[in-house]
Amino acid sequence: MRARKSKEERRLELLDAARDVFVEKGFQAATIDDIAVKASVARGTFYLYFDDKRAVFEALVDRFLLAIGQCVRSIELGPDAPPPVVQLRANVRRVVEQCLAEPTIVKLALFDATGLDPELDEKLHGFYQGLRTLIDESLEQGQALGMVRAGDRRVMVAVGLGGLKEVLVDTVEGRIDADAEGLTEEIMRFLAGGLLAQG
Repeated sequence: MRARKSKEERRLELLDAARDVFVEKGFQAATIDDIAVKASVARGTFYLYFDDKRAVFEALVDRFLLAIGQCVRSIELGPDAPPPVVQLRANVRRVVEQCLAEPTIVKLALFDATGLDPELDEKLHGFYQGLRTLIDESLEQGQALGMVRAGDRRVMVAVGLGGLKEVLVDTVEGRIDADAEGLTEEIMRFLAGGLLAQG
C-alpha cells in the first residue's frame, strides 16, 4: 500500500509542476488546469495550497531567492580561515551550481516573466533588490578587507548583477557551453581583472 504524500510533498510537487508549465507555455498562457494536470492532481487540490497562479509563481521566486541566499556565506577572517579569495570563489561556485541545478526557474525569474504583469514585476523587483543587497554587502566587506578595489559600489553592483544575470540566462539557454567549474573559473577571472584589488 502506497503511503499518502505529506502536505509539504504535495506542495513541492505543485511548485515543480508550475515551474515546468510556466517555462513551457509562458506565465500568461499557463492555466491552473495545466499545473494540476502536470502535477497529476485535481484542480481543487491546487487551491488547497495556492490562491492563484501568481501565488505559485511568487512561491517559486521566494524558494529560489532563499536558495541563492543560502549559497552566499560571509568571509571569515582569522589564522585558521581559508584565504578570502578562496572563500569568495566558493560563494561563486555555490551560486553557479544552484542556478545550473534550476535552469527553468533561472530562465523564468530572470528573463521570461518581466513585463508580464505589474504585480509580478513588483515581485521580481523585490527579488533583484534581495540580490543587490547580497552583492552590495559582499562588496562592502571585500572593500573593508582590501580584496575589492575602491569605487562606487552602486556601479559595481549594477554591473555585477547585470553581468551575472546574462551569463546565467545564456548558460541555461545553451548559448554558453560551460559546467559549474568552468563558469566559476571564468567569473573569477573576470572579477580578478575588473573588480578585485591587485595582489
